[in-house]
Amino acid sequence: MKSKLLSTCLFLFLTAPSLQAARPSIAGLQQQVDALVAALLVCPSTSPQRFVDNGDGTICDHQTGLMWEQKDAEDGVEDLNNPRDVDNRYTWTSSGTSANGTAFTDFLDRLNGVDAGAASSEQLGGYSDWRLPTSAELQTIRCEPLGSISPCIIDPIFAPNAAAFYWSSTSGASFPGGAWVVNFFNGFVDFNGKSSGDRVRAVRGGR
Repeated sequence: MKSKLLSTCLFLFLTAPSLQAARPSIAGLQQQVDALVAALLVCPSTSPQRFVDNGDGTICDHQTGLMWEQKDAEDGVEDLNNPRDVDNRYTWTSSGTSANGTAFTDFLDRLNGVDAGAASSEQLGGYSDWRLPTSAELQTIRCEPLGSISPCIIDPIFAPNAAAFYWSSTSGASFPGGAWVVNFFNGFVDFNGKSSGDRVRAVRGGR
């Protein structure tokens, strides 16, 4: 009954004489939907391969539509001037529970080209919308089955990847002082205090 009522209201709204001139065409609506989908799925399913190295420090996942940052410089030494250094560790918060730790104010700012003194040309892949993945997104690149290899990463294209905790953007519902992490030693999901220093891998698209 509710569905039928909504359909009737929508029909009356779209066919009202005063709205005829402003009513969008089906083609116009489709264009808007296509634009929205393109914005959400930055790596649409147009490749027979799930993961593709874009050759610019980014990786496309054509199954989820997400684009991932590709890490480098695996030498056991942190280099915070290079946000893609796999050895770097960052905090989720600098104090309290807010997203103001170095994962946001240093790592993401550098990737997005908004770090103090950074040029827009320094944006990874030319994009300025990099973010931390949600816990669910981060779990999509774990090895299958869990613990089968270490680091527990789904595809060698993501190498290097530390066998360590990686931050997600997902805070704890009942404990806001912590956030969810994925332990890429074995792929298990864990929970860390936000002031801890952990690894990061950025993503764009989705949500």
